[in-house]
Amino acid sequence: MNYLYLALDLGVILFPFLLSFDKKVAYYTQWKSVLLALVLVGIPFLIHDYFFTEHGIWGFEPAYLSGLYIANLPLEEVLFFVVVPFACVFIYACVKQYFAVYSFKQFNQLFYGFIGVYAVIVLLLGWSNWYSSMASIAALILLFYVYKKPNIQFIPFAFSLSMIPFFMMNSVLTGLATATPVVWYNNSENLNFRWGTIPVEDVLYSFVLIVCNILIVEWHSQKEKPAISLESHKLL
Repeated sequence: MNYLYLALDLGVILFPFLLSFDKKVAYYTQWKSVLLALVLVGIPFLIHDYFFTEHGIWGFEPAYLSGLYIANLPLEEVLFFVVVPFACVFIYACVKQYFAVYSFKQFNQLFYGFIGVYAVIVLLLGWSNWYSSMASIAALILLFYVYKKPNIQFIPFAFSLSMIPFFMMNSVLTGLATATPVVWYNNSENLNFRWGTIPVEDVLYSFVLIVCNILIVEWHSQKEKPAISLESHKLL
């Protein structure tokens, strides 16, 4: 059981990594952009994670960990910010390829409306709680930004699909299959309301983490295209 969290990390990244070489999606060609996103988004999230762990807003059960730490964070927690975004951006890349001909206009409006209402409710009910307030405020700021960008219309559907492995992994981490949670939460800093074993704030936290990674991947991929096109033109 000491390697439970590590096994979950490896399980999350295994299939996206192996399927990265699929010719239609060719996710491996985006790894440069993905790596940049993992660094730019991962650093602030890890800093946030460090302080929340330091102040007991959440923590980790040593019985399910390898025992390797970076500062006060288990190695497995650090890897979480690599494997989860990597897998979720892979889902986004697949959606862009396999659902390119579909219009998600109505779905997107419903999705953004739901996330907005969800975040406002969490904010109002948990204003005095660190996790509730920070997750909801960050989600609302990000929501306002992505709502104004129609060229990333695949984000809502891709994020919705990513919630399937998200709930599976987070359910295990929060105690669904173990005597005590792998990751525990101080309920005085959240609403103490859960979807199964998962705090409701985790949905907003995941929204910010995943969407920020997708935005940076999209930005860097678009930035790389002119350079690639110019190089191809010179070769011709």
